[in-house]
Amino acid sequence: MTCISDLPYEIVLSGVTPSESEKYIKQNSDEIFYVPGGYKLLGVVLRGGHEIPVGVKDSDLLFQYVKPCSGLFVLRIRNEPDELKRLRSDKTVKTKK
Repeated sequence: MTCISDLPYEIVLSGVTPSESEKYIKQNSDEIFYVPGGYKLLGVVLRGGHEIPVGVKDSDLLFQYVKPCSGLFVLRIRNEPDELKRLRSDKTVKTKK
């Protein structure tokens, strides 16, 4: 398992609610995936509800991340075409229009 600190992430929003983070991800992405709680994105376990939004803009990933005792953040990780390919082919991942 990877630690989020090991990845080159950018904090886009902090201290937001799940609905605020989902709204931001939807407005700033070309494609949206919904992953189940416990899903590993780039080796990092995503915590949250039953459907956690992961947005894609070009090959950048936008996703909500819950850091215990610190709250919910929206993070961006740039240029991840391999992880995007994995998301698109994963049968446990849902897409919504």
